[in-house]
Amino acid sequence: MQGSSVRSKAPILGINRELAVQPFGMGDLGWEEVASGLRVSRLTVPVQLLVPALLLSTLPRSTRGITFPPGKAGFAIGAVLVVGGSTLGWLIGGSYGVEGALVGLWLLGGYGILLMVNAVRPFALVKPICTRCRLLPIIKEHEAIHLTGVAAEDDVWESMRTRHSPESLGLIGDPSICSFCPIPKRLAEH
Repeated sequence: MQGSSVRSKAPILGINRELAVQPFGMGDLGWEEVASGLRVSRLTVPVQLLVPALLLSTLPRSTRGITFPPGKAGFAIGAVLVVGGSTLGWLIGGSYGVEGALVGLWLLGGYGILLMVNAVRPFALVKPICTRCRLLPIIKEHEAIHLTGVAAEDDVWESMRTRHSPESLGLIGDPSICSFCPIPKRLAEH
């Protein structure tokens, strides 16, 4: 059923109007609609310890926010990670049994649970320093574009450059913007 969509009057992403419900994501929704319902949560150290898979993906300083695959595909991947992580931990754990399954669930299943939750209610995890930044709406817009099905970073930034520039956002010489923030540099690229 490629190209077809089902109409729903149920609230999707907190928007109470008729929107297309996609079988595997939010590809037909505009990023504005996705951004309006996108919940932003702080990516704190306790969250990273609960979900060790986030430690590697958030290591680069240029990473500002993280989103996960939305829709049924994200839910399916998350379910596979939860079941697979528990099973793998139980099999490798040998005599530890339940404890091994819990370690496997912690290592892989935590990420799977995040994927499953995101499939129901999309959210973005943003580094704590960025949640207080005036560029948080730009980060939210960036993550919303990813959630609409644009995976390539270059394509996302190309889209953002059509709406924003370092000058329009007043980024040039602003001391409140972190020196390592990638947003001014990426918006200035041609």
